[in-house]
Amino acid sequence: MHEFGAGSGRAMVSAIQRIDFQGRMRGFELDEISAASARELIHQTGLTGRYEVCHGDFFTGLHPAEKRRCVVANPPYLPHPEERPAFPHLSGGHTGAGISKRILSAGFDTVLMMISSYADPCSVLAHARACGYTLTSWMVLPLRMGAFSRRPHVRSRIDAMARAGTAFVAGERYLLAGGVWDRAGSGSGDQSAMLSRVMARFGAADRQPVS
Repeated sequence: MHEFGAGSGRAMVSAIQRIDFQGRMRGFELDEISAASARELIHQTGLTGRYEVCHGDFFTGLHPAEKRRCVVANPPYLPHPEERPAFPHLSGGHTGAGISKRILSAGFDTVLMMISSYADPCSVLAHARACGYTLTSWMVLPLRMGAFSRRPHVRSRIDAMARAGTAFVAGERYLLAGGVWDRAGSGSGDQSAMLSRVMARFGAADRQPVS
C-alpha cells in the first residue's frame, strides 16, 4: 500500500495498530521535519519494516514498474488564486481539486481519499468516474474552516467558487468526505451522485433566505 502525505505518521501508526495491519505501507511526505518525525515514531512503535516514510514527492517517488494496488490520501485542497502560493504543501491548485485528480490519475486499483466540499468536489467525483472508478462507500464530517482557509485571499476564492456552484459551505463550516474508489467493480452501485447531492444541499442551506 501507498500513502500520500504521511505528515508526522501518527494517523497511520494509529490505524496500523488499531486494525493490526500486517501488510507493508510506503508513505511519502514533502516536509523534511515531518518525515523525520514519522520515521522516529515508526522506530519507537516497532513498525520498522512494515511502515516506511520517504521524504519526497509522491508522484516522482512512485516506481513505474511497481504494483499500484491501494493508496491512502488526505491531499491538500485549499483553493489558491495565486500561481505560487505561500504554503504550496497546503494548496490544491486554483480550485483545490488539482492534487486529488492527479492521485486518481495515478493508476491505483483502489483509492481511499478525503475530498473537501469547498474544493470543487463534483469535478473530482466526475474525474474519478472518467478514470474508471466506482465510489463504493463514503462518509462525511462537518468541520469548521481552519486558519489557512479563513485567510482573506483563500476565503475570497472559496466564496467566489460557492457563488459559481463549485464549492459548498455554510458560513465557516464545510464538509470533509472520506471515500473509497474501486476500479475492480462494474460501475453499478456507484455512489458519486448521492455524495454530490449531500454536498450541494449542505451549501444550499447556507443560501436559504431567513424568514
